[in-house]
Amino acid sequence: MLTQRAGWRILRVCAIYSGLTLLVSTHLFAQVDTGAVLGTVKDQSGAVVPGAKVTLTNEGTSLSITTTSGADGSYEFTPVKIGTYTVTVEAQGFEKILQAHITVNIQQQVVADFTLRPGATTQTIEVTGAVPLLQSQTAAVGQEVGGQTINNLPLNGRNFTFLAQIVAGVNTPQADTRGNAKTGA
Repeated sequence: MLTQRAGWRILRVCAIYSGLTLLVSTHLFAQVDTGAVLGTVKDQSGAVVPGAKVTLTNEGTSLSITTTSGADGSYEFTPVKIGTYTVTVEAQGFEKILQAHITVNIQQQVVADFTLRPGATTQTIEVTGAVPLLQSQTAAVGQEVGGQTINNLPLNGRNFTFLAQIVAGVNTPQADTRGNAKTGA
């Protein structure tokens, strides 16, 4: 027979484990809707430019984030909400350069490298070349599905798990007539 003291001890242990489970589980099911913008700042000779001021501006909200390039000339903005951005790079003794319309998608690392030209700091050079949409840093694939798309889908029984099947890269197990998944072996 348990004493009252032992009962309270068991209750406290259960409460602690329940609390820890809730804290951990909220992160497991989190939706990732961010990406990253990174790159390297160099001069025309190919030497890295440390300490360059790099500014990332969201074109939709005009929100700006600023960082400086590291000793190896690299910079990184992470996590960045999906959207379209402009990156501006400034360094003493170099012309200001910017690249607009950089699109960040879900879990995408957009690489935007810059080559600075020596000159007056009052000049601004705008790069019109687009950043390639090919993701080569990671194998992560993500897609944003809008509300209109969801409402127009003919989902069987409105089962939300079928919604994942419209995203590229999603594999579903093959099931036999009894609903058992086949392993393919």
